[in-house]
Amino acid sequence: MILFDEERLHEYIKENKIQPFREKQILYELYKNQNISRDEMTTLSKDLKSWLAQNFEIINLTLEQLVETQDTTKFAFKTEDGHIIEAVLMFHWSKHFEWKLNRITLCLSSQIGCPMWCAFCVTGKLGLKRNLDWTEIVSQMLFVNNYIKKRFGKKEDGTLRAVRNVVFMWMGEPLLNYDNVKKAVEIMFRQDRFSLSRRHVTISTVGVISWIEKLISDKLECMLAVSLHAPTQELREKIIPNAKSTKLDKLMSTLSMYEKATWNRLFYEYIMIAGLTDWDQNAYDLISLLRGQNCHINLIPYNENPVMNFKESSISAINRFKEILEKWGLTVTVRDSLGREAKGACGQLGYEKLIGSH
Repeated sequence: MILFDEERLHEYIKENKIQPFREKQILYELYKNQNISRDEMTTLSKDLKSWLAQNFEIINLTLEQLVETQDTTKFAFKTEDGHIIEAVLMFHWSKHFEWKLNRITLCLSSQIGCPMWCAFCVTGKLGLKRNLDWTEIVSQMLFVNNYIKKRFGKKEDGTLRAVRNVVFMWMGEPLLNYDNVKKAVEIMFRQDRFSLSRRHVTISTVGVISWIEKLISDKLECMLAVSLHAPTQELREKIIPNAKSTKLDKLMSTLSMYEKATWNRLFYEYIMIAGLTDWDQNAYDLISLLRGQNCHINLIPYNENPVMNFKESSISAINRFKEILEKWGLTVTVRDSLGREAKGACGQLGYEKLIGSH
């Protein structure tokens, strides 16, 4: 059993006639003290730690590989049934008199592989193995916070650094694992757990209409990023084969409902692939599609790799595309491609597994 499954932990505490405050102590060690080893949990008695060792796992992932660069850390985790999933930690630095770590973002996985088969994405080539359980999603967070603690220590005010932004946009289509993602997100929001702001948790989706409608009805107050990647149905079907079952006009109508229901700004991800998505006409089509919405567009330079045939748009093409959009009043950012060195940038996760099969 997993230690942070609170229902089962509560039952075991009660059945074994352990003092109720010990339950809070255990969970505090996990979430606030960021400890994932029994030896690190210094507030627990020796007997209690021994009891935990006999009955519970702390997390249900093991670290298989760690790749560190200045701006990112990529984690490859092995699940208990032998699959590999990946997550990437991104460090955002600022400089006044000296470099300072400003914020930390975690891009985590929600599935093993992905069923969407986006043409430019390595992860999609792996296919879908299974959904991650909510405990495997939370385990990624717990492990990464423990890593941050060990790498960076405490801040100047004595508090621990931790992940402050979470994006479900690495391995998998989060909305196709809705129930597990929802439970993990709710734990992230809890003040006595990860204590994340609702505006600092983002679910990224290629646009699964029925589950966006479920987000609306459930009032799950996170942010939504849509991997649009093309401004027309025809081009979108070339890039995202599963878009054939999701008509663009219906998707945009559903997103309009989401915007009105939540008052949240929508984020659109748009991949910049040379000779495919970076033409001037693509920009004008995008303007026609999004003008008047409360939205922000992230232009994502394509991350080249040897197992795919696409090329990254030139800097001049990206800048021209951005200028056209801005001229017509759209808010646009060109995304920094953090993680390229670690093969942990957008669309690269699973690279080592895929290249090894060729």
